[in-house]
Amino acid sequence: MINYKFWPSNPPNYREANEKYTEALRKVADKLFRSLSLGLGLKESDLREAVGGDNLEYMLKINYYPPCPRPDLALGVVAHTDMSTFTILVPNDVPGLQVCREGHWYDVKYIPDALIVHIGDQLEILSNGKIKAVLHRTTVNKEKTRMSWPVFLEPPADQEIGPHPKLVDEGNPVKYKTKKFGEYVYCKLNKIPQ
Repeated sequence: MINYKFWPSNPPNYREANEKYTEALRKVADKLFRSLSLGLGLKESDLREAVGGDNLEYMLKINYYPPCPRPDLALGVVAHTDMSTFTILVPNDVPGLQVCREGHWYDVKYIPDALIVHIGDQLEILSNGKIKAVLHRTTVNKEKTRMSWPVFLEPPADQEIGPHPKLVDEGNPVKYKTKKFGEYVYCKLNKIPQ
């Protein structure tokens, strides 16, 4: 369900363009959920259903990073993992996204017409740690404006998220608490141990 009271009236085609974009993203998200479910040995609908199915929420954010005279002294966004199931990101051609692997930061290369997908905390929890959330950050540029358009796919606030029962056994015991997504968000934003 879309709450239109927050939609801007200008530009006039903004809402229509975003609705078309959302429909295209739903197709991408469904393919990602199916592939990840099958890759974990689950039924293709298991992960999507576990995070709310048709009630999954798509949260669009527009990031604007103006030129910074001293990029060596600033970050666009500090290192973090996303609270979402996963994030689908459209970047512009100005570099700035970095991901961390084994303690080293790597620049993410811009590929025209490509989407960037970050695995989020909720898929790490659902997979009981078999899939890891992506630790990432953004840097700023001295001369150019960087923008990105991430869409966070989030469970409804009252959706309980925990390790999927089919991914827990004696050899792989439960590693994460089951809790409502809204409670998880509250704890993470307030730096309360999970």
